Amino acid sequence: MKHFAQLTAAAVLTALAVFAGAAHSEQTLSERVGGLIQQQVEQRLGADLKYELFDLNTLTAELMATDVRLTTRVSELDAGLNQVLRTEQVLIHGDWLTPTKNQLILDEVVANDAQLTIAYYGKGKSNLHALYDAYMAQQPVYKASERLIWKLGEVQLNNVVVNLFDSGLPILSVQLEALRLPPMASTDSADDYIAKVLVPLLNQVQQQILNGELNAAVDTSRLMRFMWREALM
Repeated sequence: MKHFAQLTAAAVLTALAVFAGAAHSEQTLSERVGGLIQQQVEQRLGADLKYELFDLNTLTAELMATDVRLTTRVSELDAGLNQVLRTEQVLIHGDWLTPTKNQLILDEVVANDAQLTIAYYGKGKSNLHALYDAYMAQQPVYKASERLIWKLGEVQLNNVVVNLFDSGLPILSVQLEALRLPPMASTDSADDYIAKVLVPLLNQVQQQILNGELNAAVDTSRLMRFMWREALM
């Protein structure tokens, strides 16, 4: 899934907007923006973002981070299930903010070698719901006079393992060559958005089961009960 790529992109935008008016310091541009992104993820999403290396290249309009980990703070979930996403590398291409314009176009967000964990702990309750609801609760972030104009293009996870849990029990683990994320809309609830991600994925798994071509570990009976409960069928 990961909806994380879009949440991270939103955090990038907020951090860059703050950076545009910030005073100079001994920190590099990449260090400052990376630190601001971590602060925004914590303050606005109630989550933790860690990375090994962060680099912002304003000449090529590319942002790159390695060994990225996004972790929620849902008390009903253990530490492992709170880790929504771990990816070896995230690349974001776009038209970055400058001091003279308050807009940013994100043409492409790509996460390579990723693991996405979707952990439910009740009907309509998961680590992804926590992230989505926290993000939407912050909109709009800016006053009308200070609004940041932004556009998000394609978001894709390459070589991704998607894990689905319910009440601490594994339901599904599937490896995909690529997973594209649907666009976010302000009219979508967390259930709406997550369904846009899960339904195509689960339909693909069901078809593989029927064709005897399953490339995943799945508890079929638990998966069917989960889909009925969450109205994903």
